[in-house]
Amino acid sequence: MKVLGTGLVCARGRGAEAASREWREPTFLEVPFQDEPFPAYVIDAETLKDPVLKGMRRADRFSKMATLAACDAVADSGQAVEDSDRVGIIFATALGPHNTTFKFQDDIIDYGDAGVSPTIFSNSVHNAAVSYISRTLKIKGPTWTVTGFENPFEEAVLLAQAWLEEGRCDQVLLGGGDECGTVMEYICSQKLLIATDGRITADAYVPGEGAAFFLVGKGDGNLLAGADEAWTPLFGNMLTGSALACAASLMSEN
Repeated sequence: MKVLGTGLVCARGRGAEAASREWREPTFLEVPFQDEPFPAYVIDAETLKDPVLKGMRRADRFSKMATLAACDAVADSGQAVEDSDRVGIIFATALGPHNTTFKFQDDIIDYGDAGVSPTIFSNSVHNAAVSYISRTLKIKGPTWTVTGFENPFEEAVLLAQAWLEEGRCDQVLLGGGDECGTVMEYICSQKLLIATDGRITADAYVPGEGAAFFLVGKGDGNLLAGADEAWTPLFGNMLTGSALACAASLMSEN
């Protein structure tokens, strides 16, 4: 499988800037579940104000960061999406838009079924990000969202390869990503040893968020060869971190 373009969005920024091996301190957040600041690698709000997202005013952070990474992958390829019916989209996520999902559930408790915002509901489903990507890039090929807590990005890579080999698509926009949120951060604080100084080790964790996308086509190459966990201390611990590691590895080589 040949990589034609790569997009990366994380706490470190976008593209080649985010692929630098220089360690940067995470953000220390004020959280309701503990007195001490909580370290997390979160995306800066300014990063998600790119003009390419101007048509996504009602979208949540999860869909915006995925769409931005997907658009960057197409831009990095240097080629326009011409036959949109022959381009597929596959996105892998472990937790999906869980911030929006929990808000939707909270609103049901507060306002009842009839009082919940339909916009929040539509953004709370895992496939919402792919919907925004296809609309923004005007891609009309098959789409799929792979979810799971174990190797969702690796499964997405195998699915993309199958689509290309069977001729379902000429190209596939393949990606993965997850977001930070108060609920996830609380669970991490209860189940994991959090690195209070922000430095990830084999035993100490710092939650992270981000998205990476690749425009791929037929050809030689093993995308997963770049899924080196050595990149993890640079953008945080996340269940789809292998996608970001692959993107960072490719960008650091160029």
